[in-house]
Amino acid sequence: MKKQAVVIVPSITKEDLRNQVELLVHKDQMTYAEAICEVCEGLSIDPQDITRLIAGPLKAKLEAEAMSRNIIKTNTGKLF
Repeated sequence: MKKQAVVIVPSITKEDLRNQVELLVHKDQMTYAEAICEVCEGLSIDPQDITRLIAGPLKAKLEAEAMSRNIIKTNTGKLF
């Protein structure tokens, strides 16, 4: 018998995450952190599991938001 390859389809891509988060931020006046948590909750994904999808402009906006709210330090802040 031949073994068949198992294909795992991700529930969300980086681009889909970015689009959904931006939509929530602009439409519902959420913060980026709240919008990411909302997307995770809607997809039943643990927020820790989605960190690898947060990159580029979304990560920069999330870091800027965290710095402005004094969640991370301004000069040495790295989110993850």
